Amino acid sequence: MNDARRSPPEEPGALNWAEGPLRLAAYAFFDLETTGLRPDRGARIAEIAVVGRDGVLLDWQRDAEGAQPLPDRLPRLLERLRNRVVVGHHLSFDFRFVAYEARRHRLSIPRLQFIDTLGLARRVMTPAPDDARLGALLDRFDLAPDGPLHTALVDAKATRALFWHLVEKGDIQTLADAGVKPLTWAAP
Repeated sequence: MNDARRSPPEEPGALNWAEGPLRLAAYAFFDLETTGLRPDRGARIAEIAVVGRDGVLLDWQRDAEGAQPLPDRLPRLLERLRNRVVVGHHLSFDFRFVAYEARRHRLSIPRLQFIDTLGLARRVMTPAPDDARLGALLDRFDLAPDGPLHTALVDAKATRALFWHLVEKGDIQTLADAGVKPLTWAAP
């Protein structure tokens, strides 16, 4: 088995948790929206959403009336992600911003496991999609978002729908089959 799919460390003789049933895992379907492409060049997080299987775990918008400043919300975000498999679409982009802000505000960054629906779609779909943007994949499967895309909450819910559709289409049974990996936090 590829070591990138294993959860470190394990007890000798213990069953690899990623080989357990996919449907039993706790998930955090995650998205954020930003003001630009590079946090090291002044772009900032504008919206954050985390959705569980049955509801919203976190919905933050920087410009919403009464919104707490991002440094006050980041610890809550990181707590919502802890002990869950984080699922998102093109997560490397989103987590560059989270890592940058967490380091900027001297917050501890937890060890997380993730599944990226971008890579999952490319593995499950035959032929691999030419356009793997979230909206294009939703269109391809006739999955309608519950609002305009490019808002964190709508995108997180759409990612949840896409994930379960890909799981069904690919007959995926375990987290390992879905491509779960440990998150390597990277900030520019």
